[in-house]
Amino acid sequence: MAAGDIVHMVTGRKPVEYHCNCEFCSVAIGELRKPEGEYYSRLERRQYYDASERGKDEGAHIAKTPLHIARWAIQQYTKVGDWVLDPTIGAGTTAVEALTQHRNAAGMEIQYAKVLKANIDRNRMNGTEARIRIGDARKIGAFLDELNIKFQLVVNNPPYSGDESMPSPAKEGRGREFRDKETTFFYKEGLPNLAFLKEGPEYWEALGYIYNDCIAHLAPGGYFVVGVKDMIRSKRPFLLHRDIALMLRDRFNMRHVGTAFLKHYPGTLFLNSYEQMHGVKPPSYQTIIVFQKD
Repeated sequence: MAAGDIVHMVTGRKPVEYHCNCEFCSVAIGELRKPEGEYYSRLERRQYYDASERGKDEGAHIAKTPLHIARWAIQQYTKVGDWVLDPTIGAGTTAVEALTQHRNAAGMEIQYAKVLKANIDRNRMNGTEARIRIGDARKIGAFLDELNIKFQLVVNNPPYSGDESMPSPAKEGRGREFRDKETTFFYKEGLPNLAFLKEGPEYWEALGYIYNDCIAHLAPGGYFVVGVKDMIRSKRPFLLHRDIALMLRDRFNMRHVGTAFLKHYPGTLFLNSYEQMHGVKPPSYQTIIVFQKD
């Protein structure tokens, strides 16, 4: 898959093996899947994202927004020249997908400035803008006031604390270490990263501050898209997507449009072995909840 390719969807479909039947998942927009039926691979980003986001140094970043979520949302809910916001932009996936679709992007990131800049510089298109601030997303309101932009779309994969597949010991003072087959990355302990918070009152207060500021700068009729891969906690799926959807609807009066689904493919060792070890199938899909500002 190359930059700018169209993301295909099987409309109106919720995968039979999907792990939740809540009121939000019951309104299925469809499943992101290739026209020939194959799953989109999370490894496709290697074709045009900078290699610095992979590897074993402190610049590497595994917790990246799946590019297919950001690209689909941008293609579906914006037009050329629109502005797209990601309040916790991480490795810059939302910005890259906006720029390659000839949209403009803004976002905030607390740690990964080097890989974020590399990804944006590699994919910047003539006539597009990327406004990025390095800092704590809980203070994004001042940055957005300064920009004075009305966004047509917010796309976010919110930080959340690791599940049973992601151990987080402190190591040699570098912070919490996470690994997969090709990447080791670190959340620095000295930074107020939301990934250090369990999904309790402090987490929801912080995420509420961030989303409140984003919604305030979202144009009327604009869309708010959140992608979440639910975790496994105490040997059962933890439905984080449902709790975020409830917050967007009940606290911020956003209208639920529907929910889309993206297979986490290829699977990880954890996904492939957990059911055999514990008799419980962990969530294997990204849940994409879509809301609109009236």
